[in-house]
Amino acid sequence: MKDARGLDVSANDPAAVAAADDFAARLLRLDQGVEGILEAAKRWPDTPIIQLYAAAFWLYGQTDGVRETAAAHLRACEVLAMNRRERALHRALALWHGNDNLYAVEALEAITAEWPGDLFTAKLAEFLYYVLGQQYMGPRFRAHIRRLEFAHAEDPDFLAMAAFASELCGDYGEAEARAERALGIAARNPWAQHALSHVLIRQGRVREGLARLESFLPLLATCGRPIHCHDAWHLALLYLEQLDVAAAMRVFRTHIWGITPDFVVEQLDAIALLWRIEMAGTPMDAQWPSIAEHVAARAGETFMPFMNAHYVYALARAGHGDALQAALARVRARSAADDEEAKRVWAPVGGAVIEAAAAFGAGDRARAAALLDPVMPVMTSIGGSDAQDDLFRQAYLRSLQAAGRHADAAAYFDRITAGKASTPLDRALAN
Repeated sequence: MKDARGLDVSANDPAAVAAADDFAARLLRLDQGVEGILEAAKRWPDTPIIQLYAAAFWLYGQTDGVRETAAAHLRACEVLAMNRRERALHRALALWHGNDNLYAVEALEAITAEWPGDLFTAKLAEFLYYVLGQQYMGPRFRAHIRRLEFAHAEDPDFLAMAAFASELCGDYGEAEARAERALGIAARNPWAQHALSHVLIRQGRVREGLARLESFLPLLATCGRPIHCHDAWHLALLYLEQLDVAAAMRVFRTHIWGITPDFVVEQLDAIALLWRIEMAGTPMDAQWPSIAEHVAARAGETFMPFMNAHYVYALARAGHGDALQAALARVRARSAADDEEAKRVWAPVGGAVIEAAAAFGAGDRARAAALLDPVMPVMTSIGGSDAQDDLFRQAYLRSLQAAGRHADAAAYFDRITAGKASTPLDRALAN
């Protein structure tokens, strides 16, 4: 049988294929209802694409517990008759499950090279570029997207991905044009809105960004919870550019924190926003205990350094010394491991960024600066997007300033604000 994009699937029930198509469409649009694939996996346990999609659903969870649930679906596939594309996807997902992220993205790229109509697999690769560092991997992400353009040029989900890839490469004009094109085709497209928000904030177009994201907020609340939270986070960042902490915290309380506080996305966005508000000059002491309560149990999980850096900062700010030291011990052990991922990012970069985040949270800014000095040129390889990694750029700037390295701080400030219209936040960070 064939799916909605004309790709062969190993199935004998049209309803199973329809369920797989529904999941793929919802994930591409970051829509509510993706969890429907879990019921489908129970109904069609012998349909490989259903089991593969269920595994992918769980892998997005980014915790040890859900990764083990994903493994059960991958094991179920091993005894099923899969076609070549399904076997290739199984291999890619198994690599992802094993945290072999670079090999996983290579496997996903190979699938779309042979089956360019497989936009779902390109979406999975997009997430792994995030794990590998989206700005760091930006040119590779963009090259991947360009190879697929002939097959998807007018698809709004493809255009949203293409817009983001262009933005990550600093091509803001093309990114904005593609995001607007995607929104013109499908107004309810949170990933296109996300790409547009990146452009607007990186160019300092704050008033325009606020108007656009505020107008999108009612629709956003009907989208999947991760993108609802994350696009709202971008809105809060735009308010922070104006030093409007009250408005940023209104968004925080209404759309970011406390709705699904055990979701990784919600935890990371909450921590990052509060950390930035503190660096802009407003302490957030009262917020940290509740966040630390939710992140302490997973702060020692080592999915990617970007996540751990957020977790240890929250623990340090909440004064959870024992949990902080336990998390740092796990990070040090991960960095000393002998696998490819440890050698690629944990040992050369990630460990130092995480130690610096803990030091910064504990008030030792001079140590944070010293730890970050050698790794900032490759900091983006720890994971996250360009906008997310601005957190560490600002932390480095504040660390240099607190360490009395004013000339270094001034030069670094000029470098990270070049090409951006000056905002009240920029002026606050300059001092």
